[in-house]
Amino acid sequence: MDAAGNDLDIPNDIQSFLLSSKMSCVRWVPNQTEDEHFFVTGSWGDKVNAVNLWNLVHDELADADSTVPLVPKSTAKFCVTGDVVGFGFIDDKHLVSVTSEGTLSVLDLNRESALSYDFTHKFNMHDLHTFDGRQSVCSAMSVSAFDQYIVTGGEDGNLNIISGNAGKVISTIQHPDNSSIRCVSFIYPSVVVAGRHCGLLNCYDTRESGNKPAFSLETCHEEDHEMTVPMCINYLPKHKSLILVGLENGSIINWDIRKPYDASYEFGGHSDPVTDIQFAKEQDIMFSADAGGLVTEWTLSNLSSFVDYSIERRQPRMKDFKPINSIDVNVRQMICCGDAEMLFILDLW
Repeated sequence: MDAAGNDLDIPNDIQSFLLSSKMSCVRWVPNQTEDEHFFVTGSWGDKVNAVNLWNLVHDELADADSTVPLVPKSTAKFCVTGDVVGFGFIDDKHLVSVTSEGTLSVLDLNRESALSYDFTHKFNMHDLHTFDGRQSVCSAMSVSAFDQYIVTGGEDGNLNIISGNAGKVISTIQHPDNSSIRCVSFIYPSVVVAGRHCGLLNCYDTRESGNKPAFSLETCHEEDHEMTVPMCINYLPKHKSLILVGLENGSIINWDIRKPYDASYEFGGHSDPVTDIQFAKEQDIMFSADAGGLVTEWTLSNLSSFVDYSIERRQPRMKDFKPINSIDVNVRQMICCGDAEMLFILDLW
């Protein structure tokens, strides 16, 4: 298997659309019908950034035989100060976003018609992360949601567990050396996994009091024992105990949290930091993106064994000249965005 970036045969049948900002996040609105194409983006790098709600609609100016029948149309915008650094859906009607200034916002998605949504601002929470409890605000780095509960990870090394309904912090988990959190994921209602800049993966049981993780794993490579920063976390939709973690060195490790002290480097298809990992709907296929602009498709096999699985096939899907920061997949399409101020849409099947 050739290293990523060396004479890769990358398909060029990709729809691309020019945007006005660099994008940090993109997600399809969940539980849509096959005829709906709503998605959300978050921007970064401007004085005022925004969470935008989009719809893919037919281009009224295109020819009847146009090969690009759908174009993105912005239907709603929520402006923020600071960069949008992460967001996720609490459910199919509520979106949570966090910014580099430590502000969390919850937005309601209101369906105005069969072809339109709008945002209603539900609440903000400011200064979620501070250094040493002082008024020196630091960045939120990541956010994840599960069944009306939200977790944020910050530059201060803390995790905040938040009620999405009440809009208040239920508990705060601190780290003894304040190692900042790069990525976080709610796996189950009571299980949170956090990736830290010091090269640790911490798994917490939110039902337990105190700051001690249930168990931890170092992200050092077995050959050189060098620690590397976890950049993104996701889990197999069929088996949530199987975690996939993208690392700064371009590797992707899999981790069965039922075997907390054992992980393996199954994937090595990237030479740049892995920025996002997503899974195809109803398919044993994984997609990953990196800071070098590469998006890769992985075909997984032996998932029926629940624990043991392997890579059956790997192929590049696209390569941009700037970082791809975020990807998402619905039943038929993958959507990608990053620093090139472009939106890319790929038909999967």
